[in-house]
Amino acid sequence: MEFTQQQLHAIDSGEPLPLTVEGRSCVLVPDSLYQQFREMIEDWHPQTMRRNMAKLMADDWSDPAMSVYDE
Repeated sequence: MEFTQQQLHAIDSGEPLPLTVEGRSCVLVPDSLYQQFREMIEDWHPQTMRRNMAKLMADDWSDPAMSVYDE
């Protein structure tokens, strides 16, 4: 794949670069930005959210005051 000078400048500056690849719209982003996106998306995955909620609520669930819900 060849890039124009303007595109190379965008890549060097860390800016997202919109591309069309075989009719598909894509965006080329620096790896550091991609990693941030991945982490955010992974944080919102239902399985990850359940695991994080379980960790967050663990202390509350073992609180003796919660025993009223067991009755």
